[in-house]
Amino acid sequence: MRLHEIAGFRQLPRVTSDSKPFRQGGRLFVCESCGMAQKIADAEWLGETAEIYRDYEMYHQSAANDQPVFDPVSGRPSGRCEVLARRLLEAGVLPASGALLDVGAGSGAMLAAFSAACRGWTLFGLDLDDRKQQALAAIPRFERLFTVPIEQLPRQFDLVTLIHSLEHFPDPLTTLRALRGKIAPGGRLFVEVNNVERQPFDLVVADHLCHFTPRSLAFMAARAGYGAESARTDWVNKEISLLAAAEPGTSKSESSDARAAIGKVESEVAWLGGMLEHARALAEGARFGIFGTSVAATWLAAGLGDAVAFFVDEDPAREGRAHLGRPIFKPSQVPQGAIVYLAFAREIADAIRGRLAGLPATLAAPPAVVS
Repeated sequence: MRLHEIAGFRQLPRVTSDSKPFRQGGRLFVCESCGMAQKIADAEWLGETAEIYRDYEMYHQSAANDQPVFDPVSGRPSGRCEVLARRLLEAGVLPASGALLDVGAGSGAMLAAFSAACRGWTLFGLDLDDRKQQALAAIPRFERLFTVPIEQLPRQFDLVTLIHSLEHFPDPLTTLRALRGKIAPGGRLFVEVNNVERQPFDLVVADHLCHFTPRSLAFMAARAGYGAESARTDWVNKEISLLAAAEPGTSKSESSDARAAIGKVESEVAWLGGMLEHARALAEGARFGIFGTSVAATWLAAGLGDAVAFFVDEDPAREGRAHLGRPIFKPSQVPQGAIVYLAFAREIADAIRGRLAGLPATLAAPPAVVS
């Protein structure tokens, strides 16, 4: 496997997947065979991820168990796992009862949502340690948390879910192959990851090894022996929802055009650097805030330092809190005459700017990606 290194990546600030600033560095590559954007699980990356996970706090900004996702038109938040559980139920492929294993269970956001939506199922979790055992035990019909290698799991399951966990594994292909042996006949795999085509900020998440597109995720699943039934991008905005059967499909998914993939990732890295310069120029001498408090907003704030005075968030759970030592305002609290930067891909920033056009502030969008 030959890898093409993306120049300029090491000069960008980075961020952790639990939305904390992280130092510059790291290396980014694109596979010249399949077009997958990826890091390398070398000693440097493994050491950095171990450092990140020592103090990992998922969803700490809202003190919630589930990440809010927002309707692009109304801005109304819902729990991500609540949405996913409902969509899986609506897909009509799950039996009325069965056993679910959630890989990377954390505090149990997916298990709790699935418990509420599918009352005939028993629930299991797999994680690195048992720190969240007490929280998981409180979920109705939760049976057991496993902290063993996948190969040592003592039983099979009718559904295995990986909600924003596959990108954290040092060898995701081997992980998927191992899980296939733990899925019962007729069972399914469900994977939720960021869609780097819609979320370029995923590239600067230090502890994400792989950065998926719908095609590259389906291709990896096919290589692992699964038959991809759907790879949806409309269940959760900027994410991929892959549902696959635990046996090969009738035809393999095709890999990406590697040359085009390299050019796209190079453009996105250049866009990220250009956004920093654009935002830095706007912030000079202004009352400057950033819309959001998750990965993209945290990354931009890390690059701008003291130029950022506040954050703006539509999640009611984050109102009145602080992020990186700055206050979090709801939109109606934005100071008059301030500049609020929308750290999103241009089309998403434009949709938010249209929805919040009545605010007494300038809503600034980044330049478009030049491909």
